[in-house]
Amino acid sequence: MKALISPSEVFAAVWVSAWEQTGSTFAPIYSSIEDCVRVAEVVSDDAMFEVHPSLQWATCPENCLADFWYYKDGSFLEKPVDVSMPTTSVVEMP
Repeated sequence: MKALISPSEVFAAVWVSAWEQTGSTFAPIYSSIEDCVRVAEVVSDDAMFEVHPSLQWATCPENCLADFWYYKDGSFLEKPVDVSMPTTSVVEMP
């Protein structure tokens, strides 16, 4: 598999990594990974096509998906998934 990466599209992968309860409300706690590069498209090895010189093809894992993975420091990684907000508040026992 080949991934088309766009080195000019640098971003921070941001996700909700936890929730903090304050009284009866919850506030998200965010985590991030800086300087990620967008995976714009993923194709089989024989389906590559010519691209602008500002883009690059790189060998990626079979399960890599465009816009759900990112490229950083020579590695492809899945974007972390947001942690769901709790549905009920935490009750502390005395």
